[in-house]
Amino acid sequence: MTIYAHTIKGLFLTCLLMPASAGAESTFSWTTGLDYSSGKYGSANTTEIWYVPLTTRLETGDWQFKLTVPYVRMKSPSGGVIIGYDANGTPIRSGVGTPVTESGLGDLIASATYSLVARKDLLLDLTAKVKFGTASVSKGLGTGENDLGVVMDAYFPHGKATPFLSAGYRRPGDPPGQNLRNTWQAGIGLAYKVSGQWSTGAMYDWRSAASTAGSPQRDLLLYAVYKPVSNWKMQAYASKGFSDASADYGLGLMVSRKY
Repeated sequence: MTIYAHTIKGLFLTCLLMPASAGAESTFSWTTGLDYSSGKYGSANTTEIWYVPLTTRLETGDWQFKLTVPYVRMKSPSGGVIIGYDANGTPIRSGVGTPVTESGLGDLIASATYSLVARKDLLLDLTAKVKFGTASVSKGLGTGENDLGVVMDAYFPHGKATPFLSAGYRRPGDPPGQNLRNTWQAGIGLAYKVSGQWSTGAMYDWRSAASTAGSPQRDLLLYAVYKPVSNWKMQAYASKGFSDASADYGLGLMVSRKY
């Protein structure tokens, strides 16, 4: 049940608290919703991003496979260089030009997760992820390059509380005229099951700088999950950034259906 689908920020909720069970029968689910973020990223102008994903997920035995197809709408200053990425992989640029609004298909993200350990007191997952450069480069919605990543997630269930840790590495493709750095990421958090229908939790995430002009990302995310019935789930979350490479704040609402 990988945390970062990396991405970001709310997409980790599509798997959190849904642990894989060794030898379990195959299940299919989809998730969609709306993610909004706003930040100045160290400049005078604000960048706003609306992100609408459609994520399909297949779980079979010890494996989970996911594919995310997103729609992106971004209002940002023109010009500048890439200083990092938001939690969904959209490039963030420093710039002081006139704000421009662009929209279209975002980068497709595919991942495969294997459950290394599935015990009562420990869950350990390893995820390999590919971000395909399908978003428009001319519109500034993507780099046009493919990125590769790997993430290790560890969960420690203890009654109603589940502390968790995450560590990962990402190798971005270099767009023309850019020399992006490989980045490390780490996260720590706590999930708490309030009742059979409600869960809540918090997570702190850190990522190293993606360029010489950028800063490390530091974000805090709070969330709540409501499951009215066993196969439906709604997730709301809010995030706060603590660096120039992070959005000042973000909000999101997701809904999932499991079959």
